[in-house]
Amino acid sequence: MRGVHATITWSYYTAATVNGYSISRDTAGAWRLRATVVSANAYNLRQRPLVFVATHAKGAWYWPIEELVHAADSLVITARLRAPVE
Repeated sequence: MRGVHATITWSYYTAATVNGYSISRDTAGAWRLRATVVSANAYNLRQRPLVFVATHAKGAWYWPIEELVHAADSLVITARLRAPVE
């Protein structure tokens, strides 16, 4: 799955806004995210639980984030996700 605009949230706070993302499922069934960061709040990104939110025409998909990797000098976020919820 690919998309353009999405967010990573902590509670009702925005931790990051992304412009361009892809979500895939590996052979073991784990969900993986790769996204390009437009803006981020470093404090909020360190909090838990984080949720990746991707909107679509009829609502939004929510993926709880299990593990997030974001280097301070990089525009790319990678994450391991749990199964999506609506």
